[in-house]
Amino acid sequence: MTFQLVVLGLEMPRERPFYAKYPFMVSLDEYLLHAYGTRLSLNDLLDLQDLKEQGLMRIKSALGRGSYTVSFDEDQEVISFYLALILASAVDPWALHKYADVEAKRAVSFMLGDKDRVISVIAEKLGVELEYFGSESNICGHRVVVGVEKRTGKEVIECYPFRVTIPTYLRLTESLASDPKWKLVNRCVIRGYVYLNKRDAARLLESAIKSRIAELAMELVSTTSIDSERIMPEVNELRELVRSVRGFLTSEKDKFMEELRGQIVEEFFPPCITEIMNALLKGEHLSHHQRFALATFLLNIGADVDYVLNLMRNLPDFNERIARYQVEHLAGQRGSRKKYSMYSCEKMKTLGMCVADCGVKNPIQYYWRQLRASRKAGGGKTISSHTQG
Repeated sequence: MTFQLVVLGLEMPRERPFYAKYPFMVSLDEYLLHAYGTRLSLNDLLDLQDLKEQGLMRIKSALGRGSYTVSFDEDQEVISFYLALILASAVDPWALHKYADVEAKRAVSFMLGDKDRVISVIAEKLGVELEYFGSESNICGHRVVVGVEKRTGKEVIECYPFRVTIPTYLRLTESLASDPKWKLVNRCVIRGYVYLNKRDAARLLESAIKSRIAELAMELVSTTSIDSERIMPEVNELRELVRSVRGFLTSEKDKFMEELRGQIVEEFFPPCITEIMNALLKGEHLSHHQRFALATFLLNIGADVDYVLNLMRNLPDFNERIARYQVEHLAGQRGSRKKYSMYSCEKMKTLGMCVADCGVKNPIQYYWRQLRASRKAGGGKTISSHTQG
Protein backbone atom coordinates (compact mmCIF):
# COMPACT_ATOMS: atom_id res chain seq x y z
CA MET A 1 0.00 0.00 0.00
CA THR A 2 1.34 3.42 -0.88
CA PHE A 3 0.58 6.27 1.49
CA GLN A 4 -0.28 9.34 -0.59
CA LEU A 5 -0.41 12.72 1.11
CA VAL A 6 -2.12 15.94 0.14
CA VAL A 7 -0.69 18.79 2.19
CA LEU A 8 -2.66 22.00 2.51
CA GLY A 9 -4.49 21.29 -0.74
CA LEU A 10 -1.31 20.58 -2.70
CA GLU A 11 -1.61 18.53 -5.83
CA MET A 12 1.25 16.04 -5.58
CA PRO A 13 3.61 15.56 -8.50
CA ARG A 14 2.77 12.50 -10.58
CA GLU A 15 6.31 11.36 -11.25
CA ARG A 16 7.19 10.25 -7.72
CA PRO A 17 5.13 10.26 -4.52
CA PHE A 18 5.81 13.08 -2.08
CA TYR A 19 7.44 11.01 0.66
CA ALA A 20 9.56 9.08 -1.83
CA LYS A 21 11.30 12.38 -2.53
CA TYR A 22 11.16 13.80 0.99
CA PRO A 23 11.21 10.85 3.45
CA PHE A 24 12.46 13.07 6.29
CA MET A 25 9.08 14.83 6.24
CA VAL A 26 7.36 11.96 8.04
CA SER A 27 8.36 9.87 11.04
CA LEU A 28 8.65 6.14 10.46
CA ASP A 29 5.94 5.37 13.02
CA GLU A 30 3.56 7.86 11.45
CA TYR A 31 4.16 6.52 7.98
CA LEU A 32 3.73 2.85 8.91
CA LEU A 33 0.61 3.58 10.94
CA HIS A 34 -1.09 5.33 8.00
CA ALA A 35 0.23 2.96 5.35
CA TYR A 36 -0.32 -0.35 7.14
CA GLY A 37 -2.50 0.48 10.13
CA THR A 38 0.15 -0.78 12.55
CA ARG A 39 3.52 0.09 14.05
CA LEU A 40 6.19 -2.36 12.95
CA SER A 41 9.40 -2.46 14.96
CA LEU A 42 12.71 -1.65 13.30
CA ASN A 43 13.88 -5.15 14.10
CA ASP A 44 10.94 -6.46 12.04
CA LEU A 45 11.94 -4.17 9.18
CA LEU A 46 15.53 -5.37 9.35
CA ASP A 47 14.26 -8.80 8.38
CA LEU A 48 13.26 -7.31 5.00
CA GLN A 49 16.54 -8.03 3.26
CA ASP A 50 15.70 -6.18 0.04
CA LEU A 51 14.94 -2.97 1.92
CA LYS A 52 18.03 -3.35 4.09
CA GLU A 53 20.11 -3.72 0.92
CA GLN A 54 18.45 -0.61 -0.47
CA GLY A 55 19.36 1.30 2.69
CA LEU A 56 22.92 0.03 2.33
CA MET A 57 23.05 1.34 -1.24
CA ARG A 58 21.84 4.77 -0.11
CA ILE A 59 24.84 5.06 2.20
CA LYS A 60 27.32 3.63 -0.29
CA SER A 61 26.17 6.21 -2.79
CA ALA A 62 26.66 8.99 -0.21
CA LEU A 63 30.21 7.74 0.36
CA GLY A 64 30.97 7.89 -3.34
CA ARG A 65 30.68 4.19 -4.12
CA GLY A 66 27.93 3.89 -6.69
CA SER A 67 24.81 5.85 -7.49
CA TYR A 68 21.31 5.81 -6.08
CA THR A 69 18.12 6.68 -7.94
CA VAL A 70 14.93 7.34 -6.04
CA SER A 71 12.23 4.91 -7.19
CA PHE A 72 8.49 5.43 -7.61
CA ASP A 73 7.74 3.14 -4.66
CA GLU A 74 7.02 5.33 -1.66
CA ASP A 75 7.12 2.46 0.83
CA GLN A 76 10.56 1.35 -0.29
CA GLU A 77 11.97 4.87 -0.22
CA VAL A 78 10.68 5.81 3.24
CA ILE A 79 11.61 2.52 4.92
CA SER A 80 15.03 2.26 3.25
CA PHE A 81 15.73 5.87 4.25
CA TYR A 82 15.18 5.01 7.90
CA LEU A 83 17.10 1.74 7.69
CA ALA A 84 19.98 3.72 6.20
CA LEU A 85 19.80 6.11 9.16
CA ILE A 86 20.15 3.20 11.57
CA LEU A 87 23.09 1.77 9.62
CA ALA A 88 24.89 5.10 9.27
CA SER A 89 24.44 5.84 12.98
CA ALA A 90 25.97 2.48 13.87
CA VAL A 91 28.89 2.90 11.47
CA ASP A 92 30.47 6.30 12.13
CA PRO A 93 29.45 9.95 12.82
CA TRP A 94 31.25 11.02 9.65
CA ALA A 95 29.28 8.48 7.59
CA LEU A 96 26.03 9.83 9.06
CA HIS A 97 27.07 13.38 8.21
CA LYS A 98 27.89 12.41 4.62
CA TYR A 99 24.61 10.55 4.28
CA ALA A 100 22.57 13.48 5.62
CA ASP A 101 24.41 15.86 3.30
CA VAL A 102 23.63 13.80 0.17
CA GLU A 103 19.98 13.27 1.16
CA ALA A 104 19.59 17.02 1.74
CA LYS A 105 21.10 17.88 -1.63
CA ARG A 106 18.83 15.33 -3.30
CA ALA A 107 15.81 16.94 -1.66
CA VAL A 108 16.89 20.37 -2.91
CA SER A 109 17.10 19.06 -6.48
CA PHE A 110 13.57 17.64 -6.16
CA MET A 111 12.27 20.94 -4.78
CA LEU A 112 13.55 22.78 -7.82
CA GLY A 113 11.38 20.56 -10.01
CA ASP A 114 8.29 20.77 -7.80
CA LYS A 115 5.75 23.54 -7.47
CA ASP A 116 6.90 26.57 -5.51
CA ARG A 117 4.33 25.90 -2.80
CA VAL A 118 6.09 22.62 -1.92
CA ILE A 119 9.12 24.56 -0.70
CA SER A 120 7.05 26.53 1.81
CA VAL A 121 5.35 23.32 3.03
CA ILE A 122 8.76 21.71 3.66
CA ALA A 123 10.02 24.89 5.34
CA GLU A 124 7.02 24.91 7.68
CA LYS A 125 7.65 21.28 8.66
CA LEU A 126 11.28 22.14 9.38
CA GLY A 127 10.33 25.13 11.50
CA VAL A 128 11.80 27.64 9.06
CA GLU A 129 9.83 30.87 8.66
CA LEU A 130 10.00 31.07 4.87
CA GLU A 131 7.08 33.00 3.43
CA TYR A 132 5.70 32.17 -0.01
CA PHE A 133 3.57 34.91 -1.51
CA GLY A 134 3.21 33.76 -5.08
CA SER A 135 -0.18 32.70 -6.42
CA GLU A 136 -1.89 31.11 -9.42
CA SER A 137 -2.22 34.56 -10.97
CA ASN A 138 1.18 35.83 -9.87
CA ILE A 139 3.76 33.04 -9.77
CA CYS A 140 6.57 35.62 -9.93
CA GLY A 141 5.82 37.11 -6.52
CA HIS A 142 7.87 40.28 -6.05
CA ARG A 143 9.12 41.55 -9.41
CA VAL A 144 12.38 43.48 -9.68
CA VAL A 145 13.69 45.08 -12.86
CA VAL A 146 17.39 44.20 -13.00
CA GLY A 147 18.17 45.54 -16.46
CA VAL A 148 17.06 46.17 -20.04
CA GLU A 149 17.80 44.04 -23.09
CA LYS A 150 19.83 46.16 -25.51
CA ARG A 151 18.43 44.52 -28.62
CA THR A 152 14.73 44.52 -27.76
CA GLY A 153 14.52 47.18 -25.08
CA LYS A 154 12.52 44.81 -22.88
CA GLU A 155 12.92 44.89 -19.14
CA VAL A 156 14.77 41.99 -17.53
CA ILE A 157 12.73 40.82 -14.55
CA GLU A 158 13.93 38.86 -11.53
CA CYS A 159 11.16 37.01 -9.68
CA TYR A 160 11.21 36.68 -5.90
CA PRO A 161 8.28 34.51 -4.73
CA PHE A 162 9.80 33.88 -1.29
CA ARG A 163 11.04 36.00 1.58
CA VAL A 164 12.51 35.59 5.07
CA THR A 165 13.27 38.04 7.85
CA ILE A 166 16.83 39.29 8.07
CA PRO A 167 17.58 37.37 11.32
CA THR A 168 16.28 34.14 9.77
CA TYR A 169 18.33 34.73 6.63
CA LEU A 170 21.53 35.33 8.60
CA ARG A 171 20.97 32.16 10.61
CA LEU A 172 20.33 30.02 7.53
CA THR A 173 23.30 31.41 5.60
CA GLU A 174 25.84 31.09 8.40
CA SER A 175 27.67 28.29 6.59
CA LEU A 176 27.44 30.17 3.27
CA ALA A 177 28.76 33.50 4.53
CA SER A 178 32.13 33.15 2.77
CA ASP A 179 30.41 33.21 -0.64
CA PRO A 180 29.85 36.83 -1.71
CA LYS A 181 26.57 35.83 -3.36
CA TRP A 182 25.00 35.19 0.06
CA LYS A 183 26.21 38.34 1.78
CA LEU A 184 23.30 40.51 2.83
CA VAL A 185 24.62 43.49 0.88
CA ASN A 186 24.19 41.50 -2.36
CA ARG A 187 20.58 40.47 -1.70
CA CYS A 188 17.22 42.10 -2.37
CA VAL A 189 16.26 43.51 1.05
CA ILE A 190 13.03 45.45 1.61
CA ARG A 191 11.70 46.58 5.00
CA GLY A 192 13.41 43.91 7.04
CA TYR A 193 12.82 41.03 4.60
CA VAL A 194 15.25 39.27 2.27
CA TYR A 195 13.55 38.32 -0.99
CA LEU A 196 14.53 35.05 -2.67
CA ASN A 197 14.05 33.27 -5.95
CA LYS A 198 13.06 29.62 -5.98
CA ARG A 199 16.58 28.22 -6.33
CA ASP A 200 17.95 30.24 -3.42
CA ALA A 201 14.94 29.47 -1.22
CA ALA A 202 15.46 25.74 -1.78
CA ARG A 203 19.19 26.07 -1.13
CA LEU A 204 18.54 27.85 2.17
CA LEU A 205 16.61 24.80 3.39
CA GLU A 206 19.52 22.42 2.78
CA SER A 207 21.16 22.97 6.17
CA ALA A 208 17.78 22.70 7.92
CA ILE A 209 17.15 19.37 6.19
CA LYS A 210 20.55 18.07 7.29
CA SER A 211 19.78 19.06 10.86
CA ARG A 212 16.39 17.36 10.66
CA ILE A 213 17.96 14.12 9.40
CA ALA A 214 20.51 14.20 12.23
CA GLU A 215 17.67 14.69 14.73
CA LEU A 216 15.76 11.73 13.27
CA ALA A 217 18.86 9.57 13.62
CA MET A 218 19.28 10.57 17.27
CA GLU A 219 15.62 9.82 17.97
CA LEU A 220 15.91 6.38 16.40
CA VAL A 221 19.04 5.50 18.33
CA SER A 222 17.72 6.78 21.67
CA THR A 223 14.22 5.29 21.45
CA THR A 224 14.80 2.02 19.59
CA SER A 225 16.42 -1.17 20.76
CA ILE A 226 18.19 -2.67 17.77
CA ASP A 227 19.45 -6.23 17.59
CA SER A 228 23.02 -5.36 16.53
CA GLU A 229 23.60 -8.86 15.13
CA ARG A 230 21.03 -8.18 12.40
CA ILE A 231 23.03 -5.30 10.98
CA MET A 232 26.60 -6.29 11.85
CA PRO A 233 27.53 -7.58 8.34
CA GLU A 234 26.35 -4.31 6.76
CA VAL A 235 27.99 -2.21 9.50
CA ASN A 236 31.33 -3.98 9.06
CA GLU A 237 31.15 -3.55 5.29
CA LEU A 238 30.43 0.17 5.65
CA ARG A 239 33.20 0.66 8.20
CA GLU A 240 35.70 -0.75 5.75
CA LEU A 241 34.26 1.55 3.09
CA VAL A 242 34.71 4.56 5.38
CA ARG A 243 38.33 3.54 5.99
CA SER A 244 38.94 3.24 2.25
CA VAL A 245 37.35 6.63 1.52
CA ARG A 246 38.47 8.65 4.54
CA GLY A 247 41.41 6.64 5.76
CA PHE A 248 40.08 6.07 9.28
CA LEU A 249 36.96 5.89 11.43
CA THR A 250 36.21 8.83 13.70
CA SER A 251 37.20 6.70 16.71
CA GLU A 252 40.59 6.11 15.06
CA LYS A 253 41.21 9.71 13.99
CA ASP A 254 43.58 10.82 16.76
CA LYS A 255 45.81 7.77 16.38
CA PHE A 256 45.81 8.02 12.58
CA MET A 257 46.60 11.74 12.52
CA GLU A 258 49.42 11.26 15.02
CA GLU A 259 50.96 8.66 12.73
CA LEU A 260 50.82 11.09 9.79
CA ARG A 261 51.91 14.17 11.71
CA GLY A 262 55.51 15.10 11.08
CA GLN A 263 55.72 13.30 7.71
CA ILE A 264 56.48 16.33 5.57
CA VAL A 265 56.04 15.14 2.00
CA GLU A 266 56.37 18.16 -0.24
CA GLU A 267 55.12 16.38 -3.36
CA PHE A 268 51.68 16.26 -1.66
CA PHE A 269 51.51 19.97 -0.88
CA PRO A 270 48.46 21.72 -2.41
CA PRO A 271 49.14 23.90 -5.47
CA CYS A 272 48.84 27.15 -3.52
CA ILE A 273 51.51 26.12 -1.00
CA THR A 274 53.72 24.67 -3.73
CA GLU A 275 53.64 28.02 -5.54
CA ILE A 276 54.64 29.90 -2.37
CA MET A 277 57.38 27.33 -1.68
CA ASN A 278 58.78 27.67 -5.20
CA ALA A 279 58.91 31.46 -4.87
CA LEU A 280 60.58 31.12 -1.48
CA LEU A 281 63.24 28.69 -2.72
CA LYS A 282 64.04 31.11 -5.56
CA GLY A 283 64.79 33.76 -2.95
CA GLU A 284 61.81 35.92 -3.91
CA HIS A 285 60.15 38.29 -1.46
CA LEU A 286 56.98 36.90 0.18
CA SER A 287 54.12 39.04 1.45
CA HIS A 288 52.97 38.83 5.07
CA HIS A 289 49.99 36.67 4.06
CA GLN A 290 52.17 34.32 2.05
CA ARG A 291 54.54 33.85 4.98
CA PHE A 292 51.64 33.32 7.37
CA ALA A 293 49.99 30.77 5.04
CA LEU A 294 53.18 28.79 4.51
CA ALA A 295 54.25 28.78 8.16
CA THR A 296 50.84 27.84 9.57
CA PHE A 297 50.40 25.15 6.93
CA LEU A 298 53.72 23.55 7.82
CA LEU A 299 53.22 23.82 11.57
CA ASN A 300 49.75 22.27 11.35
CA ILE A 301 50.94 19.24 9.39
CA GLY A 302 53.56 18.54 12.05
CA ALA A 303 56.67 20.48 11.01
CA ASP A 304 58.71 21.86 13.90
CA VAL A 305 59.89 25.45 14.28
CA ASP A 306 63.41 24.73 13.02
CA TYR A 307 62.06 23.11 9.85
CA VAL A 308 60.06 26.26 9.06
CA LEU A 309 63.00 28.53 9.91
CA ASN A 310 65.36 26.59 7.64
CA LEU A 311 62.99 27.28 4.75
CA MET A 312 62.55 30.93 5.69
CA ARG A 313 66.33 31.43 5.43
CA ASN A 314 65.74 31.68 1.68
CA LEU A 315 63.97 35.02 2.17
CA PRO A 316 66.02 38.03 1.09
CA ASP A 317 65.09 39.89 4.31
CA PHE A 318 65.53 36.93 6.68
CA ASN A 319 66.36 37.88 10.28
CA GLU A 320 66.97 34.92 12.61
CA ARG A 321 65.77 36.62 15.80
CA ILE A 322 62.62 38.13 14.33
CA ALA A 323 61.74 35.09 12.26
CA ARG A 324 62.15 32.69 15.20
CA TYR A 325 59.93 34.82 17.42
CA GLN A 326 57.24 35.01 14.73
CA VAL A 327 57.27 31.28 13.94
CA GLU A 328 57.28 30.31 17.63
CA HIS A 329 54.35 32.69 18.14
CA LEU A 330 52.41 30.99 15.31
CA ALA A 331 53.27 27.59 16.81
CA GLY A 332 51.73 28.62 20.15
CA GLN A 333 55.05 28.68 22.00
CA ARG A 334 54.98 32.42 22.72
CA GLY A 335 52.52 35.17 23.48
CA SER A 336 48.97 33.86 23.96
CA ARG A 337 50.21 30.25 23.58
CA LYS A 338 47.56 29.76 20.93
CA LYS A 339 48.55 27.78 17.85
CA TYR A 340 47.37 29.56 14.72
CA SER A 341 45.24 27.80 12.10
CA MET A 342 45.89 27.76 8.38
CA TYR A 343 43.81 30.03 6.13
CA SER A 344 40.74 28.39 4.59
CA CYS A 345 40.52 28.04 0.82
CA GLU A 346 37.94 30.85 0.74
CA LYS A 347 40.40 33.13 2.56
CA MET A 348 43.16 32.09 0.16
CA LYS A 349 40.89 33.05 -2.74
CA THR A 350 40.11 36.41 -1.15
CA LEU A 351 43.83 37.08 -0.72
CA GLY A 352 44.58 36.07 -4.30
CA MET A 353 46.68 33.06 -3.29
CA CYS A 354 44.41 30.28 -4.59
CA VAL A 355 45.78 28.91 -7.87
CA ALA A 356 43.58 25.84 -8.49
CA ASP A 357 40.20 24.34 -7.63
CA CYS A 358 41.22 21.38 -5.47
CA GLY A 359 37.75 20.44 -4.23
CA VAL A 360 38.62 21.03 -0.56
CA LYS A 361 37.82 23.67 2.05
CA ASN A 362 41.30 23.97 3.51
CA PRO A 363 44.77 23.38 2.01
CA ILE A 364 45.62 21.04 4.90
CA GLN A 365 42.69 18.84 3.93
CA TYR A 366 44.22 18.45 0.47
CA TYR A 367 47.54 17.42 2.00
CA TRP A 368 46.02 14.81 4.33
CA ARG A 369 44.06 13.30 1.45
CA GLN A 370 47.16 12.95 -0.71
CA LEU A 371 49.21 11.50 2.13
CA ARG A 372 46.50 9.02 3.11
CA ALA A 373 46.07 7.90 -0.50
CA SER A 374 49.81 7.36 -0.79
CA ARG A 375 49.94 5.34 2.41
CA LYS A 376 47.10 3.11 1.23
CA ALA A 377 48.84 2.59 -2.10
CA GLY A 378 52.13 1.88 -0.35
CA GLY A 379 53.98 4.58 -2.25
CA GLY A 380 55.27 8.10 -1.85
CA LYS A 381 58.14 9.47 0.19
CA THR A 382 58.03 9.33 3.96
CA ILE A 383 59.97 12.52 4.60
CA SER A 384 60.95 15.49 2.47
CA SER A 385 64.48 16.48 1.54
CA HIS A 386 64.18 19.28 4.11
CA THR A 387 64.60 17.14 7.23
CA GLN A 388 63.33 18.30 10.57
CA GLY A 389 65.39 19.04 13.64
